[in-house]
Amino acid sequence: MSTRHVLVLDEGTTSTRAVLFDDRSEVVASSALPLAITTHADGRVEQDAAELWSASRSVISEVVATAADGGLDIAALAIAVQRTTTVLWDAETGEPVAPVVNWQDTRAAARAAELSAEWAGRAKAATGLVLGPAHVGLHLDALLTRDPALRDLAEQGRLRAGTPETWIIWNLTGGTDGGVFATSTSCAGSTGLLDLGTGRWWTALLDELGIPAAALPQVLPEDADYGATRPGLVGARIPITGVLGDQQAALYGHGAFRAGTVKCTHGTGSFINFHVGSDPIDAGEGLDCRVAWTTAGSRAHMLEGGSFVTGSAVDWMVNQLGVLSAADRIDSVYAEGEADSGLISIPALAGFAAPHWDATARGMMIGFNRGTTAADVVRATVDGTAHTVVDIIETMARNATTSPKVVMADGGLSRSDALLQSQADLLQIPVVRAAQAEYVTARGAAWCAGIVHGVWAGEEAVSATMAEGQQFTPRMSPEERNVRRQAWQDAVSRNLGWRRARLPESSAQDRQD
Repeated sequence: MSTRHVLVLDEGTTSTRAVLFDDRSEVVASSALPLAITTHADGRVEQDAAELWSASRSVISEVVATAADGGLDIAALAIAVQRTTTVLWDAETGEPVAPVVNWQDTRAAARAAELSAEWAGRAKAATGLVLGPAHVGLHLDALLTRDPALRDLAEQGRLRAGTPETWIIWNLTGGTDGGVFATSTSCAGSTGLLDLGTGRWWTALLDELGIPAAALPQVLPEDADYGATRPGLVGARIPITGVLGDQQAALYGHGAFRAGTVKCTHGTGSFINFHVGSDPIDAGEGLDCRVAWTTAGSRAHMLEGGSFVTGSAVDWMVNQLGVLSAADRIDSVYAEGEADSGLISIPALAGFAAPHWDATARGMMIGFNRGTTAADVVRATVDGTAHTVVDIIETMARNATTSPKVVMADGGLSRSDALLQSQADLLQIPVVRAAQAEYVTARGAAWCAGIVHGVWAGEEAVSATMAEGQQFTPRMSPEERNVRRQAWQDAVSRNLGWRRARLPESSAQDRQD
């Protein structure tokens, strides 16, 4: 028999990708398609459920065909998926009944604010999550309130709701002809509707929002049996297991199996996940405590925090400021900037996320002088991005009462040596860029599924297949680091609570005249 392989569907926000791994954790085949996303002026961000299913089916089918042509055995299909994105469909017809509400959608912001007085504390205690617009329960509340037809479907017991993996698994396993309606603890735990204490849907909030529990999927461990693909749909019967939220899959894919391990994904923003052990902790300071994964009868939890602006700060420097000609020049231009220019850049272009959670904050630069150059702006912005990550990791360490020994990095902007070196200097611990960083998320899902099917013997065995990444060790002295961190914190204190000055309406009209 040939080497056994694991196929992964890596369902992202703007693309879906199927990746085939061999037992050395190496990629042997892949296929990808873009996913359309529509952003409305009122804050709605929507996708098409039919397209999610069609594109996912297509990329899986292509890699299955490639494997068949090469005589490659596929042991399992795993899924890593964008979280807190909401899909609704009719169980009898199998048709979507509303646009997909993407995780970036803010239509529920006002409802979240309205509920906060009574429910924010209760929600954090029960679910571990901050009550906010990305809450799947609030997505459902908005859809059912606005559309009586959806409410009727719910009352008839025909409405099905879930995050994208639930919709895709249901279709892959037969849809209206006996499809499996299930999700994993890492995906369910990211909806804001899962009670961390019981591992079941939190009925108190469901009742408050008028959401029938029957509309939600069964919650299973990540390594459970999620049925098998129908051969007529993707060309083979493949068992489905290893179903994880994307950030949890990335943590798993770094081999972060022990408490105190941390990963940082640098994309449009940065997601930081900190393994805190088998029990959830009371996360304060704007952090979420989520289920990381449940496998082989045990459960891991993680703290999660993020910054809104990382890769988008680079885009801003290229497209708006013009201080950077192209994103791939970031390291060379950074090197041209003066380390002691005195310029501090706070890239809060969309407000602050964790740990400050200040929507009124805005991007700010302080410390200009007549010698300040475009390269100084680039350098300060990269360092500012590193500072925001350090703020989050230090907050996590306080909450977890343990300090990490190393931070593992992945994501598109982890290609920047300058960013990772700055992060290592400001943290005063090594930062390691994952080998094949673009496949870490998919690899985590593959490992989870492959262990179940004997492709790997266990966590130690999968870790042994992980190629060594590039390590960045601190070059800055602790004294200099402390000076720079104090200057950063001083600048942030001046930024928090910022409110843009608004002229009286009559004065504004006079200016226009």
